[in-house]
Parts: sequence; C-alpha cells; structure tokens
Amino acid sequence: MSPVFSIVLCTYNAQTYLDECIQSLLQQTYADFELIIVDDGSHDGTLAYLNALTDPRIRIISLETNHGLIFARNKGFDEARGSYIAIMDADDIAHPRRLEAQLKVLQGGAVDVCGSFHISLDGRTGKRRVRRSATSDSDIRALLSIYCPLCNPSTSARADVLRQHRYNTAYPHAEDYGLWCDIATHGGRFLNIAQHLLTYRLHPGQISVVKKETANNSFKTIQAHYVQALTGQGIIPKSMPVAQRWKQATAFMQTINRKIPGISFRTNYELYAEFQYRGNGWLTLLTRLERAMIAWWVTQLGRRAGR
Repeated sequence: MSPVFSIVLCTYNAQTYLDECIQSLLQQTYADFELIIVDDGSHDGTLAYLNALTDPRIRIISLETNHGLIFARNKGFDEARGSYIAIMDADDIAHPRRLEAQLKVLQGGAVDVCGSFHISLDGRTGKRRVRRSATSDSDIRALLSIYCPLCNPSTSARADVLRQHRYNTAYPHAEDYGLWCDIATHGGRFLNIAQHLLTYRLHPGQISVVKKETANNSFKTIQAHYVQALTGQGIIPKSMPVAQRWKQATAFMQTINRKIPGISFRTNYELYAEFQYRGNGWLTLLTRLERAMIAWWVTQLGRRAGR
C-alpha cells in the first residue's frame, strides 16, 4: 500500500549534518510516509551512514556519479509513491509536526504548495533568527515578482503538481524559485503556514553561498519570464527616478493587483519599495511616506476591482 507522504531528501557529502536531519524526519508525529534519500555520488561517509539505517520507511537511491541537485530531486519525485511530496535538505531540521500540519492544509484541496515560517540557524555562531514571510496565496504569487517568499526545504506539495512542473536545468542554483514561478504561472495555489516548521541551517558550504553569482543570473532570467507572463509588461521592479517610478511602478502595481485579487497593503508596500533607491539619508522618511501612500492607493484599487 502506498504511503500518503513521500519525503524527498537529496544528499551529497552531507555526513556532518545528516543524522540530525534524518532523525527529525523519522520522529514526525505523522508516520505514514516513505523517506526517499537520493545520494548524489557522495565520497565521504554519507553512503555508509545511510546503508546502516534500518527504518523500513527509508528507501535509498544511490547514484554512482554526481549529477547535481536538480537531477537528484527530479529523480526523487519520479520515485515517490505518495500523494504528497515533502522537500527536505540534508543540513536542515524538521519540526516534529511538520508533516501533520502540512497534510491538513493540502488535504483541504484549496492549496497545491504549502510552505511555512522557519528558523535560521547560523552554523558558526549558533544564533537563531525567526523568519516569517507572506502566508496568503495572493501575497505569495505577487511577491514572486521580486523574490522567493517560500523556503524551499519547508515546502510540501501535491505529487502530481511536482511531476508536471519539476526543477528546470536551465536555472542552476535558483531552480526552486523557477519551480514556484512556473507553478504560479499555471494557476498553482500557495500557502505558508504561520508556524516555524523547519530549522534552516546557514553555513559557508551552502550552494547558495558558493554559487551566488550563478544563482543571481538564474534569478534575473526567471523573474523576467514570470513578470512578463503575469503582467504582459517588460517592466522589472528596480530602482528608478521619482517621475519614472510614478509612471512605471504604479502601472506595474495596478496590473498585478488586477491579475491577483486580494494582495495586502504590506505586500504592495514591499513591491513599491523595489522601485525606490535605498540609503536616502534624511530623505528616508519621505521615501517611506511615498511608499505607504502608493501602496494604500493601489490596495484600495485592487479591493474595488475584486468586488
């Protein structure tokens, strides 16, 4: 009998943090899952550790050579037997109720992708910081035009959605952002649970740190495609002079609020901030006032259009 959940965990030379990660998954309050571990050609002690695990819910897929994270995750999706897939990184820690909480949301039928708030853990200092993000579908889809409001290893999704869209090799080191934008473009529905269901570990060896320039280039390409698909405009949110942003930013924001009903004032405030210059010194107060006024105005227009 197939499990309800498939957890897809990809590993590559991850021995340092792997035990804490896997134990956090095996101790979930919701137990009807399989844990698919795709080892992407590790040459440290990772594979030996994995082969010593005895929990019957674990399935290990060992790749002889390193193919990269995108290939490994897609391989895990293909092997998943559950109705829902939870994504996990080998250096992170899941809250015991993560699967339970996300399953409740996904089984409701109104959400395709469910993330959560998280706690970031600095591996060097041990400092923990609470990380919150937009929770509603409208705000998440709007914010995808300027950044990724989903913490990838905190997400779970319907299996059929992940098999249909998948990670794209054209977007190295920003493949998660590309995946969510692709799903959003095709009508996918999102939600972030307002609970900290993941501890996200920060350390110098992370791909997002090592491959930062490549990730930034991929992000810009994805962003341009998403904004074009969403608004039909070539306007990318970026800093511009006052007269120019009053024209272009307001046009962009009116369009995005028509396309996505229910965007909050806070999200509109964030969107407009992308069109402003930072570090304005004594002008900062005026900049914030301008931002608040435009955000309030556009939010009211969006609410009227949604009636």
